[in-house]
Amino acid sequence: MYNYETRLVDSSRMIADVIVAEIGSDKEKFDEMLMLALKDEYPLSMRASRVVVLSTFKYNSLINSHIPVLIKTLPNSKTDCVKRSILKIFAELPLHLDDESIGKLTDICFNLLNDRNQSIATRAFAIGVLIKVIKKFPDIRFELKAVLESVMQDGSVGLKSKCRKTLKLIR
Repeated sequence: MYNYETRLVDSSRMIADVIVAEIGSDKEKFDEMLMLALKDEYPLSMRASRVVVLSTFKYNSLINSHIPVLIKTLPNSKTDCVKRSILKIFAELPLHLDDESIGKLTDICFNLLNDRNQSIATRAFAIGVLIKVIKKFPDIRFELKAVLESVMQDGSVGLKSKCRKTLKLIR
């Protein structure tokens, strides 16, 4: 154990960057950080999930073996930042998922997008994931279009903007 739990004393980028550098491409260290993120204990999970995202962006392959766990965790996470972080990874990284995993992730993202109780960022990252899914399965474009139009009825200014941009992109 690398005792990262005691080192995640605040949410500063400096601490996150130091820990990311220490983890490097070491799978064992990364796995420990991911387990802290998935613990679902605020603020520890929030801080750890930030390190997970930064590490994943630097060393993409670290996350590959954890994809099923991330998909399973996503709809049940109580910590909003953990949800956002998982969605950010799926939305911004070139991950190679099998059709079953894509199907599960798609359903989860539609549910999060339709849930008015989710944060704006969570819903926006769900849109980002769905944009990637459309590239592989263009038929869901129509369902996404309908959901985006519905979200625009009562969404925040930022979410409405994301919906408009996405609608232009998928038409």
